[in-house]
This record gives sequence, C-alpha cells and structure tokens, in this order.
Amino acid sequence: MKIMVCIKKVLDNAIVPKVDEEKKSVVNANEETMVSPFDQHAIEAALQLVEKNGGEVSVISLGDESSKSALKIGLAMGAEHAYLVHDEKIEGDPDAHNTAYLLAKAIKSIGEFDLILTGKQAIDADDAQVGAQLAEQLDIPQVTFIEEIREVTEDSIVCKRVATFGEEVIEAKLPAVLTCEKSLNEPRYPTLKRTRKANKAEIPVLDLEKIGAELEAQPTLVKKMYTPAPRKGGEVFTGEPEETAVLAVKKLVEIKAI
Repeated sequence: MKIMVCIKKVLDNAIVPKVDEEKKSVVNANEETMVSPFDQHAIEAALQLVEKNGGEVSVISLGDESSKSALKIGLAMGAEHAYLVHDEKIEGDPDAHNTAYLLAKAIKSIGEFDLILTGKQAIDADDAQVGAQLAEQLDIPQVTFIEEIREVTEDSIVCKRVATFGEEVIEAKLPAVLTCEKSLNEPRYPTLKRTRKANKAEIPVLDLEKIGAELEAQPTLVKKMYTPAPRKGGEVFTGEPEETAVLAVKKLVEIKAI
C-alpha cells in the first residue's frame, strides 16, 4: 500500500496561546510546536497498515520552513518520505479550502496513493474541514472521524466511524481519504535511530510551479480573533449532601440554567 499522511505543525498544547488581534492570528514565533495530536494518530494508523499489508508511508505538510520539524517527527515515527508545500506567494495560514486545494495538487504531482490520511482536525483552527475538502478536490471517497479500521482489501477498506447518533461501519472504494480520531490507536514514540536519520534528512520543497497550482482568492476570511474573557470563579456549597443539593438547585434556577 502507498499511503500519504497530511500533517500540520501547531503550537504545543501545553502553551497558553496568545492572540495578535490586529493580524487575526495566534502568536507562535519562538514558541514550542508539535505535530497536531490527531495527525499523530493518522501517522500511526498508516504505519500499522503498512506493517500488516506492506508498502510505504509518506508525510506532507503545508507551511513555511519551520514545518519541516513536524515532518521530521513523521519520519522519525517510521514514514519513508516527507514533502513540504511552501511558496513565498502563500501568505499566512490559508483557509481550509485553499489548504485542501494545495495539498491535493501536491499529492497529485507526487504520484498515486491507495489512502490519504489526515487527523480529524488540527487543534489550532479546529474546523475539521480539510480532510473532507481534500477528498472532494481529489474526487475520491471519504470516511471521516474513524475510530477503527476493520478490513482492507486490494480495492476497498472497511472502517468504523463516530456518527452524530452512535457509530457507523462504512465500506469505501480505494483510493480514499480517512480522517482519524484519537480513539483509533496509541501513537508510537520515535526511535533514537530513526530520529537521528530524520534530523539529517533533506526534505524536498514543492512550490506552486512544481505542483501546478495557482493561488486562488480565499472564500473564507477570519473576521476577528480574540482571547475570551476569563471565567468567573464558581460558588462552593458546603454542608450535608441533602442541604447542598437544595442550594445547588436553587442557584441553578436563579441563574436560569434550569
């Protein structure tokens, strides 16, 4: 199997994000970063499929030169190839539509793949749109929010996915795009040997000309980004269980929560 995993470098989730309200973006200069957690599960899923069925895993990311750090983590986990989509003409962080468009053009320029895996969502924008739009751009089936891969054949895959009201088991023709939940697996730690090899790897940069893409006007724009007001401290009720239960219910009624 040939599998491509789309990953994104994001601000480390242990850091409290700071917002530049004028630029309408999160400040991440000189801050610790990581591979978006859902993407790590996508990498692990790809590696497990290749270990079972044979083949190779590649990782790809859209971003500036600093995104190579995320790609090297993918290589250290076990991916064979890594690609960075970057061009000086791409300003800032493209919206979901343009991100999917550029990734689709890049993937087509690299070759054919049996599966394209992404995380359910990146933990910065949290919009969970890129995977679905990527499938549309590539004109192939998609199964979103998967939490189990049950069966893979030469031309199809069966997955269990999280649905609005329960779970669904879906069979899709290959090639297909899958977006991965955290419940799918437990990502492995990179080995020291592979980490050393990854750190020395030369990652090819694919610009707009190489992938045959033209920048399109973004259909969506961030109108405003701001840090939410801090939450007010809660009220603590003490005493016997029966008394505190009555006080709690009265308070909920008072603030019209119930």
